[in-house]
Amino acid sequence: LVEVTFVDNAGKSHLLRREMQRSGSVIYLDDIPVKEEELYPFIGTPEIFLSTFMIGYFHRLTPKTAKELLMGIIPFPSHINIMKKVEEGLRQYLPENEDLDSNSFLKQKRSELRMIEDEIKRLQEILSLTEERIKSIKPGVLIDESEIKKKLDALEERKVNLIKLSAQSTSVGYLEGKLMAIRREIGNLEKQKGTFLNQQQKICPTCKQPVPEEELQRIVEKSKDLEREIIERIEKLESEEKEIIERVDDAKEKHNESKAIHEELSSVEQEIRQFRTEYEKVLLQNQAVNSDLKFLEESRNTLDTNGKQLEKLRSERYKINRTITAVSQYNGIKADLQYESVRRSLKNVSIRLQRLNQSTNELRDCFEILYNGREYSQISTSETIRAGLEISSFINKRTGLKLPVFIDNAESITRYEKPDTQVFEAKVMKDAPLTVTDRG
Repeated sequence: LVEVTFVDNAGKSHLLRREMQRSGSVIYLDDIPVKEEELYPFIGTPEIFLSTFMIGYFHRLTPKTAKELLMGIIPFPSHINIMKKVEEGLRQYLPENEDLDSNSFLKQKRSELRMIEDEIKRLQEILSLTEERIKSIKPGVLIDESEIKKKLDALEERKVNLIKLSAQSTSVGYLEGKLMAIRREIGNLEKQKGTFLNQQQKICPTCKQPVPEEELQRIVEKSKDLEREIIERIEKLESEEKEIIERVDDAKEKHNESKAIHEELSSVEQEIRQFRTEYEKVLLQNQAVNSDLKFLEESRNTLDTNGKQLEKLRSERYKINRTITAVSQYNGIKADLQYESVRRSLKNVSIRLQRLNQSTNELRDCFEILYNGREYSQISTSETIRAGLEISSFINKRTGLKLPVFIDNAESITRYEKPDTQVFEAKVMKDAPLTVTDRG
């Protein structure tokens, strides 16, 4: 077992004992079993106790542990105090929240900047390509197709009217052919006229018997009826013959007029073909011109839209760049204020827990201890002890504790500024047995 008698800050004496038992190590405070955490009000956490008691222990801590220890006992610069030192024109680009994670915020803005830069590059390529296309398009002149269409419609209407006139004109040959057919039919009927009446026979040619009077009378009546029909048919055909003769005469008079209609119709159809060809060419040309004009309009709209988007992105890029500048300055100020907040509390020792990465402007955790401006690894043993005593005294003062200090290799130092707490020295003395000396 090990026993230690100590006096707390209130002046009360206590007995602290650690005893090894079968179940393990047990701690007693004034003969009462306690847990290690119950000793913290007297000796602080293990990191605080060992950093104060054992000279040289503090510099072996990790940057994270050392930073947490120091931040727990000294007031590090607040967000508001850092903001006050940032250039006035840059403050507006920084968040106001006290728990700002400046490194994460900086990475986020750099990521946003890369995305915006890529989008700006893409839009610039689109704008450049669009401008080249606009320069390559030389649209022709639109032709007023309405006049040609009006003439073409008028010719089409004239053609329809001429076709109607032509259809109304019956040809002379057709009438003369019809007249010859009527005359042939009249001639045939003339030959038949009287034949039925002359063919009356009183003796049957087949049986050679006399035809009865009644039958003979009936045959006579029938022959008369046929004769009458032939005469009526001849009269009707003669009437038609007369009418056709008149129409033939009239058709002959109009022959020259009909010929003129056909000639004009042929001429109109030729003009229609010419105008239609011209009209189709005009339509194709206007279609091509309209296509070019539409493309130019769409391209200019693209230029306008993308141009506005590009200006917006450039504005955002400017704000992000200003934000990155602001955060970079914020980080530099934060690192310096952290350093100064520790430096002001020490005499010859300086401790830096964060350093600005010059390539990224991010804060990088570090653990640099200097004594009179020199790195801890480069100072002598006596200077190491003096630095440790200064750090120990600093922790005692900040925590309000009065922890003892243990100096190993005390033979390496002849003098030092004695702290106002109990000091244990271990030193080598030639030809001397192991002893414990109380200097009072």
